[in-house]
Amino acid sequence: MINDIFKVFGEQTGEILFEIIKDCMDDYLYIFDLQNDTFEISQSAVERFNMSKNVLTDAANEVMKVVYEEDRRMLAKHLADICEGRENVHNLHYRWLDKEGMPVWINSRGIVIIDQQGKAEYLVGCLNETGNRRRADNVTGLLGGPEFLAYLRGQKEPITKGFFMHVGIDDFGAINSSRGAGYGNYILRSVAGCMKECLSDKQRIYHLVADQYVIVDLEASSAEDAVALKEKITDKLRNFIVAENYEAIFSISIGVIDAATFCEGTEECRKKFEFALKQAKSMGKNGFYIFDQDDYEVFLRKGRIIATLRNAIVNHYDGFEVYYQPIVDCQSEQIIGAEALMRFSMITEEGREFVSPMEFIPLLEETGLIIPAGRYILNEAAAMCCEMQKYIPDFRMNVNVSYVQILQGNVERDILDAIQKYSLQTECLCVEMTESGFMDMTPSFCKFRKTLDKNGIPFVIDDFGTGYSNLHCIRDMNPSYVKMDRDFTAKAMNSNRDYELYKNIIPMVHCINVRICAEGIEEKEWLLKMKEMKVDYLQGYYFGRPCGKEQFLQQYASGINVK
Repeated sequence: MINDIFKVFGEQTGEILFEIIKDCMDDYLYIFDLQNDTFEISQSAVERFNMSKNVLTDAANEVMKVVYEEDRRMLAKHLADICEGRENVHNLHYRWLDKEGMPVWINSRGIVIIDQQGKAEYLVGCLNETGNRRRADNVTGLLGGPEFLAYLRGQKEPITKGFFMHVGIDDFGAINSSRGAGYGNYILRSVAGCMKECLSDKQRIYHLVADQYVIVDLEASSAEDAVALKEKITDKLRNFIVAENYEAIFSISIGVIDAATFCEGTEECRKKFEFALKQAKSMGKNGFYIFDQDDYEVFLRKGRIIATLRNAIVNHYDGFEVYYQPIVDCQSEQIIGAEALMRFSMITEEGREFVSPMEFIPLLEETGLIIPAGRYILNEAAAMCCEMQKYIPDFRMNVNVSYVQILQGNVERDILDAIQKYSLQTECLCVEMTESGFMDMTPSFCKFRKTLDKNGIPFVIDDFGTGYSNLHCIRDMNPSYVKMDRDFTAKAMNSNRDYELYKNIIPMVHCINVRICAEGIEEKEWLLKMKEMKVDYLQGYYFGRPCGKEQFLQQYASGINVK
């Protein structure tokens, strides 16, 4: 396309003019060949906006993919007016999409070059952002993010050593809300000043956004240099807080990445840069974290799983499945019910991968997706209970409920709806919760428990014997029965001391009219010991592993002794 510039600017200057101008300005210079439908823009636009290259053919269509959907019709009409001679000036405010797919306001200005036949041949101009991308910050007195990037891009040689230190003030919002914006600005300025005093001549500091800064060192050869700088800064800030008579007590968290990461591209560098500070803050106040690729891979996997979970729920729960594990009467060894267990698998490059419940259930809870996923599992379990009651009339189904479902959803209504939909007796659908799930007797949980009691829905404390489990908890919760944690059971079967503890808990629980289910039964000898201790119910691999609906029906629908 550079040859066409000769026609516009003349052969003597056309060859170098485009490259010179685009490197000397912050805006994005472009040339739109209207007759040949090609478009060329500064390479820096590729790093900022949702485009893969700076030269586009089939430009009328390709440029529109970068434009925010609501603005495409307006731009198309304007370009048509230019091509048909109704417009000879280009000056539009509209939106382009950035790398994250978010709309960014831009102002695109240009002139229309007419050919010898009087038709529009070129649109030549520049595009600049009209949003708030300040090059410097008057509060802290520091240069901003754009200057940070300009400094890195201006390096004559590829960056091979050094570090970027991403600094964030912990709980800065509390300072602003309690002391006002004026004092908050004072803290921002003071923190910047303290950090500047700790820097060498070869280190630079920039203010990014709000309470975040970046320190750049392109000479450091090891992580120990970052650690030493961190210690200097924290000491300086500690002295500042004391000198201020503790008017504001705060700390900073710091994430560090290798400066050579910039050579991986600005977008990849940004992601790792943000990840490092997030990891530091996750450690609590005054966190310090040096980027680790393994941690980052775990973080990326978490994001992929969350995206897949969300997509699965939208697509009729594709990938979700309910497994069932039998619960048997200890004395008769006959099946009386089952526990419904959520399972999930996703498609990867290697094929279908089954994701551990220990991995995906916390992510469902963290995102709130546990509410629709839990509702799906609840209805599947209720339908299975109804099916099993054709063979075992008193069959009961246990369903796990998360505290998130209680706090953010209306899970008690979901339970009652499922019971009504499948014409179940209320005592046939048992709600299981781990003790850690209801440590706080919040109004939401109290309302939930009251609804269960009012409707005669059994409540089961799961995994008893771990965490903060205690008899006080059993007394307050008044469950239908308690499930002894499988690890606690295994220890009791292999240690005299744990066995004595286990054995003595049972009569204490029984004396307050609460039954006991022992989880984790794997051997016949363990079954015999449980009979001696007069445990009520049993669950474990000895009686059956969790399995899908069809296999469960095939194995247990007869209702006979499970072994």
